[in-house]
Amino acid sequence: MGLLTGCLTGLGLSAVAQEDTFGGDPSRNGFIPIPSNTDDWLRHFRLGAMVGMNISAKFGLSGNYPFGASSPVGVYADGYVLPDKSGDAAYTSNWGYDNASQYTVNGGNGTLTFHNTATYTLSHDVQNSDDGIFPGLDMAYGGNLWYWKHARVGWEVGFGLLPIDITDHSTYPVMVSQNAYTYNVGSVILPTAPYSGNGGPNGIGPIISTQVSKQSTTSGVPGTLGGSRSLDVMLYTLRLGPTFYWDISQKFSASFGLGPAVGLASGELDYNDVITVNGVASHNSGSISATDFTFGGYVNGTLLYHLGDSADLYLGAQYMPMGSADFSGGGRQAQLELDGQVYISVGINWPF
Repeated sequence: MGLLTGCLTGLGLSAVAQEDTFGGDPSRNGFIPIPSNTDDWLRHFRLGAMVGMNISAKFGLSGNYPFGASSPVGVYADGYVLPDKSGDAAYTSNWGYDNASQYTVNGGNGTLTFHNTATYTLSHDVQNSDDGIFPGLDMAYGGNLWYWKHARVGWEVGFGLLPIDITDHSTYPVMVSQNAYTYNVGSVILPTAPYSGNGGPNGIGPIISTQVSKQSTTSGVPGTLGGSRSLDVMLYTLRLGPTFYWDISQKFSASFGLGPAVGLASGELDYNDVITVNGVASHNSGSISATDFTFGGYVNGTLLYHLGDSADLYLGAQYMPMGSADFSGGGRQAQLELDGQVYISVGINWPF
């Protein structure tokens, strides 16, 4: 994105003009300082659009669900048991279940078992390749310090703004820790599954106990993870380094630069998990906000076309490798991979 300096530094000046202004000697081989009080002390400001490429995200496929192993919440992956309006905390008609396998009868005593996912894990992270091209904004300001014939040596500070949105919709095998909650329903004959209480909280329908009679957790249960995971991030980059400018002809110039760079990634890791175990799906969604700094460097090149003495069109390319930006919390994690990012920029450069 365009650090590639607003070159243009040697923009409208020919070698002869340089000699007249500074008293330079065309046969001299060394660079000559540009006096700060001269009209030939060129600076430039560049503004343009850019696109970022070769940016990826790595999602760690493990997480916690809000259903703890010690406390049922009454709403499960395959049903619910909630209070009704009768005022009796021990019994309710506001319940439902999804599968016939949840209901068992042994010697006239029936039980109803519900399930929830507690945690899931995958043995490796999932690497998303770059998720397309990301448009953004490129700005730069710089000046010249020395000249030699048609060349300039100077400096430039650049700023980039890049919105990034990478989403993974794939389905993966995972190992699940699953909670089971069993309710005694006694001799009550339950409606066949799937069933949802006819009266809801109004107290109409078969009545069962609201007390969990047995609770257990089973680990290492195979399942699948679906849904989506996404990073929605704003990436701010700042760079500063030396530049070299070259007047190719009266209409064209080129510049090259390199130096250190710093990035600030601020945004959200959003997840919408769907864990399926034995045909039973558990849903959980949420968002984690984070901000992280990352550091690296850049190298760039810019080609300028002079429209006149006051403006240029420019086309730039930049390579800016940085470390990853980390987003984590609530048992979930993701990394924005910036070690191979490439930027292409185009816009207008103003010398002054």
